[in-house]
Amino acid sequence: MAEQAVRLSDVCEVCGRAREVWVVQLVRSGRLRWEVERECAGCQVSHQWVWGPAPAHVRDLLIDRHGVEHVKTVGEVRKRGVLLKVFREVFGASIAEAREFGREATGTGYEGTRVEVHLLSRLLRERGVEVEVRPGSCG
Repeated sequence: MAEQAVRLSDVCEVCGRAREVWVVQLVRSGRLRWEVERECAGCQVSHQWVWGPAPAHVRDLLIDRHGVEHVKTVGEVRKRGVLLKVFREVFGASIAEAREFGREATGTGYEGTRVEVHLLSRLLRERGVEVEVRPGSCG
């Protein structure tokens, strides 16, 4: 299971006490999932999790803290439909978005969180598309 997390501190909007917040992106059962856990001494723990791609503010936190990775196809891609299907499955992308993601993956490489790239590379390899994973810049 691939997982990345960011720990933050903020103030509880209910009771005004300091609280600890964990923002997590992970792969579970072959799917992306993101979670936010807030632990406040006054209000206890609240936990939210959602299947699917993380919203921009969660992705941005992960990228700022951990940087990005790239997944790039190697050689000629004979299974372009597989490439598009994987991007649609992972991100719920439209056909146009999947085509753009595919162009990135066959060009300079699709840039994403380590968790996203881990899942994409695994699914593409399982379906016969050869890829390489490279670290990118740190946020």
